[in-house]
Amino acid sequence: MPLANRKATRCLLISTGDPAGIGPEICFKALRELGPVPGFKLIPVGDLETLSRAAALAGFPFALSAIASPGDFRDRGSSGEILHVGLQEAIEPGDVSAPAGGNAYRILEACSGLCLSGEAAGLVTCPINKESLERAGHGGLGHTEILSRLAGVAPAETVFSLRALKIFFLTRHLPLAEAVSKVKKQNILEALVRMDRVLPSLGVERPRLGVPGLNPHCGEGGLFGREEIEEIVPAVAEARKRKIRVSGPIGADSIFHQGLQGEFDSILALYHDQGHIAAKTCDFFGAVTLSLGLPYLRTSVDHGTGFDIAWRGKANPASLIRAVELVVEILEKGRGR
Repeated sequence: MPLANRKATRCLLISTGDPAGIGPEICFKALRELGPVPGFKLIPVGDLETLSRAAALAGFPFALSAIASPGDFRDRGSSGEILHVGLQEAIEPGDVSAPAGGNAYRILEACSGLCLSGEAAGLVTCPINKESLERAGHGGLGHTEILSRLAGVAPAETVFSLRALKIFFLTRHLPLAEAVSKVKKQNILEALVRMDRVLPSLGVERPRLGVPGLNPHCGEGGLFGREEIEEIVPAVAEARKRKIRVSGPIGADSIFHQGLQGEFDSILALYHDQGHIAAKTCDFFGAVTLSLGLPYLRTSVDHGTGFDIAWRGKANPASLIRAVELVVEILEKGRGR
């Protein structure tokens, strides 16, 4: 490939996730469907032998070969050139294990280093398994925590992208009782300020924000809880004083529908499942995770490792396809942080 064309091509890494899960399979199903992406080189990262088996399972039409670094690629249009991060022990498909967790972590280490050095323009991640990571000695952490720690930054903001709607989270991986205890005026206000600040980087210039209620019927005037009266309403009022365009609290059974109908650009889910259930019920395979606050752009599938169907040829690549499309869209607009 001519040097000028090579320099004009931006490399995107695809972390294939837990090798015992569906990540390797959906990676090559997605690459088969996407084909060449103009201006970008898509590079899977994982164990060469494992990925070769996954490519065959997925009906990927090309043999795989290993390259030492993103800049060493020979064919911009090929997705069969991979960065090899080897398994250290054999694994069983669909099983939780330390070897699988260790490999998933080393893949993320490699991807993080290449993105931080500027050798890759962004990262798209396939699912990992927290129990496998725990067994491998890396703690029961998720992608956001691992990548933030590797980059040496504060925990990144996790955002769902569902069609045009962006869903932020006041809390994520907490027991529900603890999550409810975090529904405080100051926490909500700080989250709304962050949303208003970062959404323009995603192309939303004057964002319209929505806040759901925590309790049924937004507490029904205090009959079903007082968080709306004592915490949420004051936070929304203070945000409006700061010229933030925000509405709420609005019933959680209605606000996500309203957002998808275009009434809001972004909604602040008050706890993990409040946002996840709404998004995944609407479009399980169309929801994509976006990390804001890393020194590079990262998107991800919004589903788990699928151990029950792993390595059976049944996995759906739609979320990964959308995750690749989203990172390309953002990078093409000159954004991404």
